[in-house]
Amino acid sequence: MIDQTPATPIPTRRATQQRRLGAGIIVVGVLLGAWITFGRFLFGVGGSLTAVYALIGLTVVVLYLFIGLALRRTARNDHPTRPTVFGTLGASVGCGILLGLMIPDATPDGLQTILTGGEEPGLGIVVGVANPLGIILIALAIVSLWIANLDARGVRANPEDFD
Repeated sequence: MIDQTPATPIPTRRATQQRRLGAGIIVVGVLLGAWITFGRFLFGVGGSLTAVYALIGLTVVVLYLFIGLALRRTARNDHPTRPTVFGTLGASVGCGILLGLMIPDATPDGLQTILTGGEEPGLGIVVGVANPLGIILIALAIVSLWIANLDARGVRANPEDFD
């Protein structure tokens, strides 16, 4: 009798790289979430707002987890990933790093950030910039997740539809 089970496809080099990249993005998400939540403690300005910032860090970790899984699913389905996913992710990581530097925490000496400590006028400026950075970070991660999920399903816009 002839064995009629389908052969397991050999993964392409691109698919193997994308799977590794998906795992790397999950690790980056965990590190970024930890930086936003606990980074101030490395510089001695951690305080009582850490529990609140843990929600932001957890949101970042979950978004990056789903992005990484979507990239792995894209590799498994042997679809290409658009560069837009990586561009929005890079901008999101940049915003996350800056947010970790600028996000204030309530210490016994008052509000402090890594960049300015408790000194004015820098503190007010940095706190004013931190809020938009957090919003942009989450928005870019959501856009990246959306595009990565479209790539995982192989959905591509037909340029002739826009003429």
